[in-house]
Amino acid sequence: MKRIIILVILSISVATSQAQSITDENAVIEKTILNYIENFFENNYDAMNESLHPRLAKRGLNQDGTLSDDFPPEKLKELMLTKQKFKIEHQYNVVENIIVYGNMASASLKTGYPKTRWTEYIHLVKLEGNWKIINVFWEFKK
Repeated sequence: MKRIIILVILSISVATSQAQSITDENAVIEKTILNYIENFFENNYDAMNESLHPRLAKRGLNQDGTLSDDFPPEKLKELMLTKQKFKIEHQYNVVENIIVYGNMASASLKTGYPKTRWTEYIHLVKLEGNWKIINVFWEFKK
């Protein structure tokens, strides 16, 4: 009987530890995604780029249904030099559906401006202990 109680306690301890680890990973992934989008809106390329993998593939569906151009990090930098800043207090950014599998993860980001909203589907890779966004695909809310 003593052994069964010890096994149950150990099992609960391991499950609790694993749940905490998943929660911690999800928090880091959410922070990475929010760093990307908040700094994108504020035109702070250097801070945003900390969240991006150099081989980022970013594209989406335009409002007319056509596929957008590709936006690798350097093209995002060019875009951020010309677009209007959008302060964080006016942003709408909600990270949802985080799924982690080993060193890869996916999540959705609901975001946009006050009159234009879209969802971005984001893939991340964990390299050298850091989560980096490697793929983004968006579609505007109808």
